[in-house]
Amino acid sequence: MNRGLADDWPSFPPGYEVRVCLDDPFGTAIAAAKDGAEDGLLLWQDRSDCLNAAMVLRPLDPLRRAMTLSQVGLLGLLDGFAALAPPETPAGLMWPDRLLVNDGVVGGVRVSHGPLVGKLEFDDVPDWLVLGFTIRIQTDSGGREPGEQVEYTSLFEEGCGEITPRLLIESFSRHFLGWLDRWQEQGYEPVRRTAERHQAEKRLRLEPHGDASLDNIRQDLVAALRRPSWSLPESGA
Repeated sequence: MNRGLADDWPSFPPGYEVRVCLDDPFGTAIAAAKDGAEDGLLLWQDRSDCLNAAMVLRPLDPLRRAMTLSQVGLLGLLDGFAALAPPETPAGLMWPDRLLVNDGVVGGVRVSHGPLVGKLEFDDVPDWLVLGFTIRIQTDSGGREPGEQVEYTSLFEEGCGEITPRLLIESFSRHFLGWLDRWQEQGYEPVRRTAERHQAEKRLRLEPHGDASLDNIRQDLVAALRRPSWSLPESGA
């Protein structure tokens, strides 16, 4: 574990190799995965305005099941945030990749995967999977009143200004590991049920491989995750 220069290094559970990343954890994690980085490498950018991190995973499952790890990541973010937020702060999910607070987007997950190979007698298994996580903590409003920007918001604007990136990555790392254990031991079903319950769109139904159905229209999870559905407005570090 590389503690970098931080004196108040977050506490991480066993299973992670954690490093501070100076810039673009997602791109850096992809490069590391291609170079053979092991499962559990967690890179995070030590900045005050947002949580920006990425993790390398080495799935043993075919692509469709492996991509449901995106939902595991979202639940890790949701529960990690809820453990730190003021009581009864409204938070939820928007399929396939967004985290909401008070119905505003504060960030979410993004996914990239490596070439498909054969592992443990399965075909179509991604050689690696990288999950990226970005949550906007605070932003320069430029004179804008809180709540004026309807689609996007920040934790600070929603009354969660005491949550720092370091607190959030610590909380996320523990909750993500808990959900990952359930995913590995019980399959996607408990993840599916919980993720469906927290969807902002209550008519949306999640399928056994993470696909979504809304008004009899089915949407494919793998296709939906080819690029993020969200893009947070820029703010200073």
